[in-house]
This record gives sequence, C-alpha cells and structure tokens, in this order.
Amino acid sequence: MHKLRYGSCLIMDNFVEHLTIYFIIAAYIILLIYTVIRIIMFTPSTAKTLAYLLLVIVFPVIGMLFYYSFGINYRHKKFISKGIESDKAITSDYIKRVGDNTDAILRNNPDDLNKYAGLVRFIYNLDHENISLNNFQLLINGENKFPEVLKTLSMAKHFIHLEYYIWENDTRGNQIKDILLKKAADGVKIRVIYDDFGSRKVKKNIVRELQKGGVEIYPVIKVKLVQFANRINHRDHRKIIIVDGKYGFVGGINISDRYDNSIGTGLYWRDTHIKITGPAVLELQRHFIVNWNLCQPKKLDFSGVLFPDVKIKPEGDRSFFQVVAGGPVYPLSGIMLTYFSVFSHAGEKLYITNPYFIPNDTILDTLKKVALSGVDVRMLFPEKSDSALVGAAAKFHFRELLQAGVRIFLYKKGFVHAKTVVVDSTLCIVGTANLDIRSFDLNFEMMAVGYGKPIGSRLEKVFLDDLSQSVEITYDEWLQNNFFKRFSFAAARLVSSFL
Repeated sequence: MHKLRYGSCLIMDNFVEHLTIYFIIAAYIILLIYTVIRIIMFTPSTAKTLAYLLLVIVFPVIGMLFYYSFGINYRHKKFISKGIESDKAITSDYIKRVGDNTDAILRNNPDDLNKYAGLVRFIYNLDHENISLNNFQLLINGENKFPEVLKTLSMAKHFIHLEYYIWENDTRGNQIKDILLKKAADGVKIRVIYDDFGSRKVKKNIVRELQKGGVEIYPVIKVKLVQFANRINHRDHRKIIIVDGKYGFVGGINISDRYDNSIGTGLYWRDTHIKITGPAVLELQRHFIVNWNLCQPKKLDFSGVLFPDVKIKPEGDRSFFQVVAGGPVYPLSGIMLTYFSVFSHAGEKLYITNPYFIPNDTILDTLKKVALSGVDVRMLFPEKSDSALVGAAAKFHFRELLQAGVRIFLYKKGFVHAKTVVVDSTLCIVGTANLDIRSFDLNFEMMAVGYGKPIGSRLEKVFLDDLSQSVEITYDEWLQNNFFKRFSFAAARLVSSFL
C-alpha cells in the first residue's frame, strides 16, 4: 500500500515537474516572440534592430535581459513630446521677434557664401537655423579656453547659461563654481543644466553649493538607480556657455582639469573650443532654453533680456556661422545630416578630427565617395582610445577607408578629443558631436558651422600642426595586423550598435 502511494506521489511529482518545465518553455517562447516583434517595430536603426535580434536569439534570457535593460527608454515618448513642444514654442517666438536675414546675407556676400548657398539653406531648414556674421576666437585646449571663459563670466551683467556633459570637482571645476557664486551674489541670473551621468561626481558638492548660493541648476535627464539603465541612453553631451546673449562658447572641452595641460594631469589632451560674439549666440541660447524647459517646471519664454539686439565688433576675426542642434527632441538627425552635407561639399580638401568613429553607412559611403572623387581626405584619430572596444570598432572601418584613398593619421602626443572638420580652407565645423551613432541619434549635441577664410584657414593650420604630432597608417600596414587583431576589430564592430 505504501509502495503504491509512493509510486503515485512520484508520478504526480514527475507530472508537476514536467508541467512546470513545459510552462516555463511556453512562457519563454511567448516572451521571445513578443520581444522580437517589439525590436522590429520600435527600434528605428536597422543596425540596432539586427544586433538586438541576434542578441536575444543567440543568448537566451541574457539577451532579453540586456535588451529590456538597455534597449528601451521607458519614458522616451513623454520626454520627446515635451521637448518637441518646447522647441516649437521657443522657435515660433524666435522667428517672430529676432527675424531672419539668411536670404539677404546670401545675396550680399556672394564671394564667401555662393559656393555653400545650398548648404546654408539646408541647415536653415533643419530647424530655422539663421546664418549671421560673428566675431570668433579659436580656443585650443583647456589652457586657452578656461582663462577666456573665466574672464567672460566675470563680465556678465544680466545672466549666465551653462550646459555641460562633464563637470569635475577639481581646480577648473571649482574656479567656475566660485565665479558663478560671486556673480549670483551680485544679482546676475545663473542657470545651469548638466548631464546627470557625466557630471555625477559633482552632485554632492558643487551642485549643492551652487543651489545654496542661489544658482538654478538641474540635470537634463535624471539618473536614478531604478531608472538607470533605461534613461542613460539619452545623454546631454553639449559643452556650451551663453553670457548676456552676446558671448557664446561651444566645442569639445568639458569642465575638467584633464583638458588643461597647464595643470598637468599626466596625459596631454588636445581639444578645440570656439568663442563666438554676435547673433549666432542667440541660436545657442534658443536651444539651451529648449533643454531648460525640458528639465524643470519653471519655463523660460522669449524676452528681450534673453535675446538682446547683438552687435559685432568691426575689429578682430570675423566669419559667418550657423548653429546646428541635435538630440532626441528634434525631428531629424541634424548632426549626422550636417556632417554628411559638409563632407559632400569638399572639392579639394577634407580634414576631419574626431576621437570616436563608429559611423553609419551614410557617413562611411560619403567619405569613400569623396576620396574616390580625388579629394584629399585626411582623418585624425587618437592612437590609443580611452575605450578599447570603441577603438577596436573604429579600426575595423579603417580598411575600406584606406582602400578608397582616405589618409588616416593617429595622434601620438596624447589624446585628441577635438570634433572638427575643415573643407577647402573655407568651410568648417567646431562642435561637441562625435562621429558615432550615439551622437547621431541619442545625445544632445551642438555644433557651429563656419564659413569663410578667416575661420577655415585658422582651423586648417591647427589640423596640419596636429598631423606633425601624428603617424600615418597605410593600407599595407593595416593588413599586417594578425588574424586575432582583425577578428577583434570585427567582433567590436558587431557590438558597436550598442555603444
């Protein structure tokens, strides 16, 4: 009797165990099908779609955990909708009150702009980006940028706006904090927005000190432990300053000692920023306010104080500029499209400096097409990337670029972090955006597009000076990489869509 009961219990246990297994398998298959459908329907990038599909199919459970942790921004729609509304409202007032002189400037400056009239109109149509004549000052490395920034901040009479990806609790970080506190005490309105991930080291010190001192300071996208994985995809990668609506700074240099070689942190850091004085600063201002309204409840509207009538100085260096903004709240991939359009305008020379190179097919094909057309295309990258995975993924693309005639140089003196482009000595870009899919699709970015010999020739000289600190890699040298290195480049390329 006991044996019969034992046998019955054993059969029942086996049945329950098998039923549980079948249920788990069925649930997993249903979840897998749902996940595959979701990836196909809601992942805009084809490369990312294929990468996520490969991941969830080849790596059961782990692949889906990765996708649901990092592949979805759960507040994406609400975030984007709020940003689009902010951009529309500010831009509408901007058009009415600032006006638009783009057509007049194109007509009156044929020598500087006729060749690029189509590009000017293209950038204008991205998001009503006016072109204007401005004074400029090219700032090479932090040792040139930070003294100029501190001097300009000390001149502020009405307001100071800052938007930064990285702010460190170090010498330069505290110098800027101290002058902001002083100006706030003098009655100057200070507004600061920062990236919660990139500036995470200052949240418990500098941010709190600024708040106590009357500075309005907010993260653009809050990162909390619960939300960390799904909010980190969008980062505010900008490095901009606006003072009184008259002076603006934009470029690759964050607020950190490592960008300043006069301080000496061990590694030589090559970077480029630009100071603009003139109407283009109002374009920086407009896009700052879009993000300001996105990250906190107290809205800023168009006003004469924030958008003053800006005059330029007759003396000093002057060129025409347009500002291009990028980010998830803008309807088009303005950063990527601007890079593409500027590259396409090269007739003789195309010189590019960038620290990270994970291009999409559009950028890659454009570079090859320009080089095969006989243009002298030279690209400068760091010899050693600060990310081994990103550096390996970039090297995978070197082969086809070298085959097409692109000349590739690796910077040896230190780490090159500048994001600049020079075309035919008369067209250039100085900005915050890398040549990678994150800057194209996910990050808030900003770039100044400059027209004319004064800015173009100056930046070209800087590029050629940097080449003297670099080594050229040839196609034959790339082929000398052994099988394991080339395999590592290819493998890194496969996961580059997630980077």
